[in-house]
Amino acid sequence: MHPDLISLGPFHLRSYGLMLALGFLSGIMLAAWRAKKAGENPDHIYNIAVWVVISSLVGARLSYVITHYSEFRAPEVTSGIARIFAELRTMFWPVGPDGQVGISGLILYGGLILATAATVVYIRRNHLNLPRYLDILAPSIPLGEAFTRIGCFLNGCCFGRPTDSVFGVVFPDSCAAGSFFEGQPIHPAQLYNSFAALVIMGLILWLERYKRFDGFCAMLFFMLYPAARFITDFYRFYETGMKMDGLSLNQILSVPVFIAVSSVFIFFMRKTGADRPRRRL
Repeated sequence: MHPDLISLGPFHLRSYGLMLALGFLSGIMLAAWRAKKAGENPDHIYNIAVWVVISSLVGARLSYVITHYSEFRAPEVTSGIARIFAELRTMFWPVGPDGQVGISGLILYGGLILATAATVVYIRRNHLNLPRYLDILAPSIPLGEAFTRIGCFLNGCCFGRPTDSVFGVVFPDSCAAGSFFEGQPIHPAQLYNSFAALVIMGLILWLERYKRFDGFCAMLFFMLYPAARFITDFYRFYETGMKMDGLSLNQILSVPVFIAVSSVFIFFMRKTGADRPRRRL
């Protein structure tokens, strides 16, 4: 694996950060192209991108902090306001105790939720067509994740469970995956997620030809992503605190999201189908 690409003193260009940046950039370029093709102003896409970058990073970090709070707990001797500031500094300060620059520990689902909320706020404040813009943005999300998950693989994080299958990968002990399962082949869950994301993007672009209403592509994403995440998470390793009754917290969250969005999708498909004039025989 190659977690560090370039090292200049305390600064490290990490493969994860690079792939994350490429994911954002490719997603923005695709959305801007789709906006122009749809007759919309691409400038709104660039503005939304700023909101998405900030909100997704904050949301991804917050979700990690909430589910791994014990990692950031200040020493018992620290109390009051000093304790709060000490924990906040550990949670969000980009310079680690070893002097390295960067923040490790992000959960994609949290970033996706906050980024979606920020996008909705921007679109509403600028009086744009919300479902139409969400359709424009929909394929960009899985495209960005496809890049990001490759970064996870290179970084050795978000790794899978041990396996004896031909897909097993042995990670070096210098990364999280290798230190946790030293010398053991494990599922490259990161690549499973990357492949699933590309399939989701392809399905959205292909099924778009059957679009009957604004919001069609966005709903497809919010059905396909939870379904794919529910499946791929069976191959990913999670700490005990991140699981409940054999399911990860992401899987548990995926179920109501899939059911809710699918119900709305079916309603609109039936409604638009009923509104279409029937062909005479």
